[in-house]
Amino acid sequence: MSEYKPTQALNSPQEEPLYQQVGQKLYQQVIQHANPDQKLPSLRLVAKQFNISLSSAQSAYQYLIDQGLVMVRPRSGYYLPETVSHGQLQPQIPAANPAAERVKVSNLVIRMLSMGREHPLINLGTAVPEPALLPLDALAKIQRQISRKPQWAYGGYSPSGGEPLLQQALAQHLYQQGIQCLPEDLLITNGCTEALRIALSECTRPGDVVAIESPTYFTILQQLESLGLKALEIPTSPETGIDLNHLATMMSAITVNACVVNPVGHNPLGFVMQETQKNALIDLCYRHGTRLIEDVICLDLAYADRPLRSLRALDNYGVVSQCGSFSKSLSPSLRVGWLLPAEDTASATARKFQNNVSVSTPCQLSVAYMLEQGVYQRSVRKIASQHKLRVHQTREWVLRYFPSGTRVSLPEAGFVLWVELPEPFMAMPLHQKALGKGVMFLPGDVFSPTSDLYSRYLRINCCACPEEEVLEGIKRIGRCF
Repeated sequence: MSEYKPTQALNSPQEEPLYQQVGQKLYQQVIQHANPDQKLPSLRLVAKQFNISLSSAQSAYQYLIDQGLVMVRPRSGYYLPETVSHGQLQPQIPAANPAAERVKVSNLVIRMLSMGREHPLINLGTAVPEPALLPLDALAKIQRQISRKPQWAYGGYSPSGGEPLLQQALAQHLYQQGIQCLPEDLLITNGCTEALRIALSECTRPGDVVAIESPTYFTILQQLESLGLKALEIPTSPETGIDLNHLATMMSAITVNACVVNPVGHNPLGFVMQETQKNALIDLCYRHGTRLIEDVICLDLAYADRPLRSLRALDNYGVVSQCGSFSKSLSPSLRVGWLLPAEDTASATARKFQNNVSVSTPCQLSVAYMLEQGVYQRSVRKIASQHKLRVHQTREWVLRYFPSGTRVSLPEAGFVLWVELPEPFMAMPLHQKALGKGVMFLPGDVFSPTSDLYSRYLRINCCACPEEEVLEGIKRIGRCF
C-alpha cells in the first residue's frame, strides 16, 4: 500500500479523546475510499503519520472496530469488512467546483417541488414532518386561549422587530443554550428563509462571494440567486462537516464575504459538527473578516442526550449571525423564525420593515406561550427521539430495497437521508420513473449550483408520512432500478 498521509492536523483533545480523533480521520481519509476486504494502514504507519504512540493507534482502530467499520485478522492486519461497503459507509464527497459562480437553481427547485403538489403520491421530497409528529394539539389549545383576546391578538401590527413577549421568551430559551442576548437583539422573521435573506443582505452586495457547504439546502441557493451573489462550494463531509482546510485555502486566495453553514442536523447530510470544528470555523472567519451565518433550524431536534452549543454560543469575536425557525419543531404554517445579527439589529429591523412590516401577531404569541409554558421544550425531546427511530428504520429499508453499493448517510439530527446511488444509476431518470409509480423524492441536482455534481445522489424525507407509507415509497423506488 502507498504511504498514507493525513490531510488535516489533529485538534488538541478538548472534547474528544485522541484515539477518537484519529479514528475519525482514518474513516474520512481512508475507509470511505477503500474497497471491501481491502487492507488498511498498519499500526506503525498510522502512529508515524499522526505522530502518536502505537497504543493510541491501536485504540483508534478499536474505536472503528466497535462501530463495525473495521475488522482485524490475526497476524495479518486491519481490513475493511465486505459488509461495510453496503451498510456502514456514508456517501462520498465529490470534488467541488473550485470557482465561485452565480446560482441558477430556482426554476429547477420550483419544478421539482410542484410535482409533489400536482399529483396524488407518496411525497418523500419536501422536508416537512407529518402532522402526527408535531405538537399541534397543544398549539391549537394555546391559540384558542389567544383568540379570547381578539383586540390584542388581531387588532393591529406587531412591532417590526417582533412581539416583545416572544422576544423575551426566545431570549430566555437561547440563554439555556449558552447565548446571552437582550430580547431587543432578536429580530422575529417570517421563517428561517427571511432571516437568512436579511443576514446575507447585511454583509454582501451583488457580485460578492459566499462560501457554502456542498451539498447544501436549496433554499440557501435560491437566496444567493435572488440577491445576485456568487456561490463558492466547499466540500462537506457527512460526518464532520465543512472542509476547513479547503475553506482556508479559498479564503487566502479570494475575498469571501460570508460563509453560510448548517452545523447541526445539516440538510441534506444530517451531521452535527464537533465543537473543535465549530471553534476552528469561527476562528477562520474572524481572521479573514468573513461573516459567518448559521442555520440552527434543527438544533433542538438533535438526537444527542446532551445539550449542543451553536456557533453563536461559541463566538467570542462577534462574527456569527444566527438564523432559526420553529417550522420543523412546532408547525411549518406558523412561519415564525428569528435572526440574531452579529452586529446592528436596527439595520436588520429596517430591512424587515421594508420587506413585509412584521410577522403575524397570533403566530408570534402562539410560539411565545409554547416557550413560556415549557410545552415546546418537552415536545422537541419527544420529536427528536421519534425522528431518530424513523430515520434509522428508513435507512435500513433503503439499504434493503436499493441496489447493492448504495451509500446512505447516518444522521445525528433532523429527519432526512442523503443517498448515493451506485453506478450507473442516476437520480433524475430514477425520479421520473418513481413519479410514474406514485412516489417522489428530491434529486441531488437541486442541492448544488454545479450541474451534475450530485447527479447520483438523492434526498429522502423519513418523516413525511406514516411509516407504512414511507416503506411503500421506498419499495416503489426500489422497483425502479
